[in-house]
Amino acid sequence: MKKFFIALILPLFLSSSSFAGIYSSSYSQDNSSIIASVELEEMGIVNLIVSIAFLSKPQDSKIYKSDEYNKLLQRLQLEWKGVALQKILESKRLRRSDLVILKNRIHTEIEILIEQLTKKLIPGQDAEVVFAISNFYLLEPRER
Repeated sequence: MKKFFIALILPLFLSSSSFAGIYSSSYSQDNSSIIASVELEEMGIVNLIVSIAFLSKPQDSKIYKSDEYNKLLQRLQLEWKGVALQKILESKRLRRSDLVILKNRIHTEIEILIEQLTKKLIPGQDAEVVFAISNFYLLEPRER
């Protein structure tokens, strides 16, 4: 009975702990993320991963169920990537402390983009778009 218990529990323990390190060493890009190379003074060239999450229905109002609002969200989910990449590529050799400034610049530029697109796609409406930079971290490149 003891051998059966060990034979059953040990593979589960080993498999869950072995999968824990896989995510940190490899990254699978989804539709809400970008990966860009940046040069840090302390580390050299590393990959910066940025993800943004948009809340699809911030309030229980008719405007958030409209086709116009859905088009706005679809457009934002595409266009924020260009804004973020532009800000990342504009940055030269960075220090780690500069990453906070870069993150704030990206956030500010996305707010400007939201304001412009809201005026363009939902004119005359007061639509709230809630978003968050959900991931902002560095990952060292691996050679294959």
